[in-house]
Amino acid sequence: MGSWGITMRQSDYGLDLLGTVVKAQLKKVDFSTFNVTEAIDLLRQDILEEIKRSNRGCPPEKLDYYINANYPQNFTQAALLIAECLADYYRTGELTVTEYVGANHNPVDHRIKIFTVTEDDLNILLDELRKVQDPEHELYQSWFTEKTRQKWLIHIRAIQQTLEEHT
Repeated sequence: MGSWGITMRQSDYGLDLLGTVVKAQLKKVDFSTFNVTEAIDLLRQDILEEIKRSNRGCPPEKLDYYINANYPQNFTQAALLIAECLADYYRTGELTVTEYVGANHNPVDHRIKIFTVTEDDLNILLDELRKVQDPEHELYQSWFTEKTRQKWLIHIRAIQQTLEEHT
């Protein structure tokens, strides 16, 4: 994940993805509701746009290659982030997200107490959680030490269990 933590919310990429959800979804509803379907769709679109932006001007067949090479892993990480957020909500009854405001980027915590989630959403998130536990999966193999990988697996399995309890 990131160089400073086990969870997606402790990784630079995860925080960037969460920032996208904050800006494009949560601010619009004054942090009242986290809509999982919207967040999944938003991050799918954002990932594709970023790949296209990063590879602007390349031939279509190369762009297809870059999409096929990068989109699955990036979407998996987005799904893990959303799953973490949803699991936190299920465990505590709220999700706290930090928004950085003003010129000094002052942190402001928002507590989201309503999540909307469908069975399809849960199935997408659970599918990604199961995939990453395969020893052949790129994310599984990305951990440098077995000790760290085991901590990550405990985290992933706890999220999976929490979501499964709410299906």
